[in-house]
Amino acid sequence: MKIKVSKIKKNTIFADEYLDLKQNNELDFEKKKVCVLYGPNGTGKTSLSKVLNQDKGAEYTLNINGIEYTENSDPIAHIISDQNDRNIIQGNTQDFILGENIKREYELKETLNNSFSMLFEKELVAILKKNYQIAKMNTFFDELILDKDLLGYIADIANNKSRGKKINREDFIKKVYDCELTDKPDYDETKLKFFIEDFEKKDSIIRALSDYKFIFDNKEQNIVKLEEQCEAVMILNKFNYIKECLVCDHPIDVLVKLAQKNEQSEQTASKMDEQEKKIAEKIIKNLSHPDSFNIKDRVRTAIKQSDKSFIDALIVEFNYYKAVYWQLLKHDFITASTSHSLQENNESYQVLIKSKPIFESEDILFIEQFLNESLEREISLERDVNNNIKLMLGDTDFLNKNRKDLELSNGEQNFLSLAFELLKAKNSTCELIVLDDPISSFDSIYKNKLAYAILSFLGSKKTLILTHNTDLIKLLEHQEKKCLNLYYFNNVVGENNGFTLINQKEMSILLYIYEFLNLLREDIKSEIDDEKQFLISITPFMRGFCQIRGLDEEKNKLTQLMHGYCEQKINITEIYEKLFSNTVLSGNHQVSAKEIVDWDYMKFSPLKNKTYPLLAKTLRHTLTYLYLRLNVEKVLVETYKINTKKHDMLSNIIFASFKGNEHKKVQHRVFFMSKKTLLNEFNHFEMDMNIFQPAIDITDKALNKEREQILKRLKGL
Repeated sequence: MKIKVSKIKKNTIFADEYLDLKQNNELDFEKKKVCVLYGPNGTGKTSLSKVLNQDKGAEYTLNINGIEYTENSDPIAHIISDQNDRNIIQGNTQDFILGENIKREYELKETLNNSFSMLFEKELVAILKKNYQIAKMNTFFDELILDKDLLGYIADIANNKSRGKKINREDFIKKVYDCELTDKPDYDETKLKFFIEDFEKKDSIIRALSDYKFIFDNKEQNIVKLEEQCEAVMILNKFNYIKECLVCDHPIDVLVKLAQKNEQSEQTASKMDEQEKKIAEKIIKNLSHPDSFNIKDRVRTAIKQSDKSFIDALIVEFNYYKAVYWQLLKHDFITASTSHSLQENNESYQVLIKSKPIFESEDILFIEQFLNESLEREISLERDVNNNIKLMLGDTDFLNKNRKDLELSNGEQNFLSLAFELLKAKNSTCELIVLDDPISSFDSIYKNKLAYAILSFLGSKKTLILTHNTDLIKLLEHQEKKCLNLYYFNNVVGENNGFTLINQKEMSILLYIYEFLNLLREDIKSEIDDEKQFLISITPFMRGFCQIRGLDEEKNKLTQLMHGYCEQKINITEIYEKLFSNTVLSGNHQVSAKEIVDWDYMKFSPLKNKTYPLLAKTLRHTLTYLYLRLNVEKVLVETYKINTKKHDMLSNIIFASFKGNEHKKVQHRVFFMSKKTLLNEFNHFEMDMNIFQPAIDITDKALNKEREQILKRLKGL
């Protein structure tokens, strides 16, 4: 994978070049699983991670393997924030635990949940409503559902506030899989449709006829009589403009005749009880069309002929369709419910939840082992009352809890949160993982463990690490040789911005001290731009190296070059050749501190900026800071007549120069003491032979600003 960066923007954090980045704009993951962006504090590393996280106000344009992505595209990366934004380990147990049994358990649980959700909230709801007109908990169809258990399930599913939530899933599975299904009965679709549409109504003719006991007396004749009278009223209303009877052609007064028929129908209705009225009303006005059961004719014939067999045959047919309704509903309900492999999945799930959950994957075993070795409380897996697996630290479920509530040290909190963020990232669907400053506050033990975790956990991903810590680069390299591409991330107005690839030669001298020493013994010769400047820029390193090798005489001579009040000339070529090689230097250089103070700092160029640009920058910065240190010491010693035999160290010289509590002296003292640590850090390598760290942690712009401030202050004394 290659990422080409065209645009990065977040407020005014990034220099203008990042609005249309033309060079130093490619990150190459093709042959390396990790890319490290090294940048000093203040470069914008965290802001870059927030841009890739698509935070509000962020903008970017990236090309990944030929496809363009912007802040409006789907997320391209899973972001692991720095420790300041990792207060809570967010997520569920399954986001982190990767053991096959646990993974299978959660897959089965999710499958079961999805199946029940699909059944109870969609499929069965649709079947009940569309095919059987059951859309609420209490319906007239309840009396047709002959199985009490299924009736309870149907009622809960039909309740739109519950949708099956009250159903015991174990009982449901047992019930639907134990039900025996018979073949679907024969039926007439139009009759079933009529039956369902009529039966759901409050004034159902089917229910009315089924409940009425026909005795065929004069009262029942009123049903037919009322139908006839109502038919006559309807005809008279429809043809109220005629003057002659439509049947016999006799003259009639329609209005008079209509009044007579209305009066007759009212008299007839007054003689009927409520059930008779209900049947008559339904037959006369509200009988569904088409009348699939031929109810009107069969009831009329039965009453006129006083023949109950017509009614009995009708009731038999009604009862048949009641049975058809129930059999079809049961068949569709059971078929839909058993189509999701509920029984098989549930049996497999029950077997898994009966076993004690254990850590299985290599990654989580590593975390368990390290935490259990380091903490007084062990990390473990426990089940809650709902058989959910919980990650526990001691007796505390630590997921989604604030770190400060876990009673751990800051280092333990950071390790726990970062380790589990790495596990979550491993499960992410994103191929690219971005880590913002992952080991900034850890001790050496935690750093080593996390370097292992980063490479191990994210082995199947492409990982972009943003850091200002060269220790992390070394730890990653020592865990897995040649696992990373290193880029220098610069974001300073007026400088060479972007992501500059550090070549493998320079990577080797950054990571391995012996490679740097070998460079000084031979290949550095062709890289030297100014031999004298080169020797002075390497002087602090040589002094530390002499101390390590026990070369006290040479160390003391080099010390003379590192104090601005010393005027003794030192043969620095001789010392270099004793330490490294006599084939590198072409001249014999004798230099004093006083001579260095008089150099033109605008022309510092110890190395060519070609094969080793990072080293060239480092030595230029180191020389600049040595130059500044010498100037500070020389000016203070001469201006304030400091006895260097009594006050030979920079801090002593500063305090001796600005004794007392006068406001101006306090200001000077604070100013120079605030610069003292950095001035010294560039010049002492006895405890750490990493020549790169301090020099590359400051930009050219920041260094120039520091230089001008110090020189201006000295000039004003």
